[in-house]
Amino acid sequence: MSSRSLRHRIAIVFVGLLVLVMGFVLALVHSSSERIVEQETRRELAVGAKMFQRLLEQNQRQLETAAGVLSADFAFREAIATQDQPTVRSVIRNHGQRIHAQVMMVAGTDGRMIAATQDGIAAGDPFPFPDLLGAAETLGRSAGFRRMRNGQLYQVVVVPIMAPTRIAWVAMGFHVDDHWALDMAGITGLGVHIVREGSPGLLASSGAAAAADGAGVASVDVPLDGGLQAVLQLPVAQVQAPFGQLQGRLLGVIAAAVLVFAAGSVMLAGRIVRPLNDLSAAARRIALGDYAQPLPPAQGDEIGQLAGSFEQMRTGIASREERIVRLAYVDELTDLPNRPRFLEAFGRLTPGTGGAVMVVNIDRFALINNALGHLVGDRLLRAVAGQLRPLVPPGGMLARLWGDQFAFLLEGAELGAARRFADSVLAALRDPVTLDGQRLDIEAGVGIALYPDDGLDASTLLRRAELALAVAKRRHSGVAFAFDAGGEPAHEQLSLIGDMRRALAAGEFTLAYQPKLALASGRIVAVEALLRWQHPERGSIAPARFIPFAEQTGFIREITPWVLETAVRQAAAWHAAGLDIAVSANLSTLDLLDPHLGRRVRGLLETYAVPARRLCLEITESALMDDPTQAQAHLDELAALGIKLSIDDYGVGQASLAYLKSLPVDELKLDRSFITAITESPRNAAIVESTIMLSHALGLTVVAEGVETTAELRWLREHGCDIAQGYGIGRPMAATQLQDWLAAFAAKSTV
Repeated sequence: MSSRSLRHRIAIVFVGLLVLVMGFVLALVHSSSERIVEQETRRELAVGAKMFQRLLEQNQRQLETAAGVLSADFAFREAIATQDQPTVRSVIRNHGQRIHAQVMMVAGTDGRMIAATQDGIAAGDPFPFPDLLGAAETLGRSAGFRRMRNGQLYQVVVVPIMAPTRIAWVAMGFHVDDHWALDMAGITGLGVHIVREGSPGLLASSGAAAAADGAGVASVDVPLDGGLQAVLQLPVAQVQAPFGQLQGRLLGVIAAAVLVFAAGSVMLAGRIVRPLNDLSAAARRIALGDYAQPLPPAQGDEIGQLAGSFEQMRTGIASREERIVRLAYVDELTDLPNRPRFLEAFGRLTPGTGGAVMVVNIDRFALINNALGHLVGDRLLRAVAGQLRPLVPPGGMLARLWGDQFAFLLEGAELGAARRFADSVLAALRDPVTLDGQRLDIEAGVGIALYPDDGLDASTLLRRAELALAVAKRRHSGVAFAFDAGGEPAHEQLSLIGDMRRALAAGEFTLAYQPKLALASGRIVAVEALLRWQHPERGSIAPARFIPFAEQTGFIREITPWVLETAVRQAAAWHAAGLDIAVSANLSTLDLLDPHLGRRVRGLLETYAVPARRLCLEITESALMDDPTQAQAHLDELAALGIKLSIDDYGVGQASLAYLKSLPVDELKLDRSFITAITESPRNAAIVESTIMLSHALGLTVVAEGVETTAELRWLREHGCDIAQGYGIGRPMAATQLQDWLAAFAAKSTV
């Protein structure tokens, strides 16, 4: 109903009594309007202030969540432990871009900067917010508003990086400027101004700040830390406008009417009071956070317009709340729960019920993504999510962690059930995905951690499941459990990465040479080069403590070239001295897969003029199994140079007899576990004797390692073993000692 028809109806019904009754109604409306305007102004300020504080808390939680995710990343912690500043800087820059954070800093436990995305802050500089660092030392983490040296204001959180003890701090922050204030104003509906207490200047503002009460503006102060406060302002005229329109129309009706009927006053009062009560009740519900209940249908008069404005406000606030929650807990690409939602769901597990955390990674996704483009990669991830979603059991959850990595939460699942579920996941992902007529055959690897056996919190279980996933990928087994991955690297091992790099540069690594005895001639025909590390502070570090870790981290690729060059150079020196001795050196899995291995070895032999037959490279069975095709190609290349090749630790790996007939190897080294007590164990004796016969039939030399006693040496000679090595013959020794030892050994042998 239009305002004109409303005035006409009021004039007809209330003729004669309009002046008296409408005067009373106008006074009532005016009084009610002032009270409602005052209440509404206070309410909107209170709602706006509450929403402003919630947005600040949401920003802080977002920063803390992002910082927590970054600090839990193993590769990131490894980069910090190795002081790999380019990697640290790249990681924090990329992570900051993903969450739109303008401040990304990493500081050491000494309060000095490691890396930062801000210009003017260099590694080694003091951390710009020492008070936040001090608070984080006490509370575990800290947050607040701080100004940089360039005068710009930021909302900053500081979170520790644990491995498992604190090794550094990561700080993230959003820039608090006029754009930030405009965003806050757009959400709260209030003017937002950030000021320093006692200072007239504005640090950030959504617009020109108006004077406080008395100039048509109501305001409320929200204290912030660091001597700052937010001034939230609301123009009173904005609240008064609907009531002013109502009063103007009532005045027009009074001027045009003559008589008022008593029943008309009741009807008018009813029309005014009832909608206002509905709006007031709706305002209270909104203030309490209830945005679901819609307002009654709006009429076409002024109160209906006000009701329509309230309804728009309700739907707008509800929509923003829903969007904020979705951004915080839902992965936009796949519409699956994200990592924070997964962690929150794990926290609701009932203690004592047990369960499993399963991490699924898509094989060859990076290849598909690079070959067909990111759009196809995104569609593939959505298709994979569609294949996995029907598998979620009751009470479980499927989430996308990041990239091509998904995670299942299985409540109450034990080892057998988790294994069966993993098999069903792998079976589902074997179905090809067709995108734009392109058939994509995908598979996956699955890592499983059991609760509470492998950890008591979600972060620990995810980390253990990811370690298990790496084992499954390496073994090509599809599924692996956390116990397959063994223990997590200790803090001492993490520090060994940097120590090993320094030790290699400082010459702390040395080679010791253990003699190999030809049993038929009684001569020392070869030595094995064994790596040793004399740490300046920790003393002698056993190879078992650092070589496996060097292989896991890939640093073995830097150690092996040094070992090969040192061994070949020593072989050249012995050759020049007239000693007819071959030198053996070990290759790891990563070395065997190095495409430059053959060229490097050939270059060393040519540089030092060493005959190829004086060099023997020993490869373990497990190294052959990681990529048999590539390993075969590299071994063929080495064999073509004339280098002797040996399979080390034979009998304890995974190689089959089929590999012996196809690999270009010259010898087998029987593992010491078969040689120990060979004279007392008929089974050991049978295995060794049959292996010697098989090897000789294949034209291979047999080396027995771990020989400790004269009886073992005699048994091996009697049963046709070719070469023996062990403490019963000679211990590993420096190259300078070997020549004298050889002379003494030769003299003893002739006696």
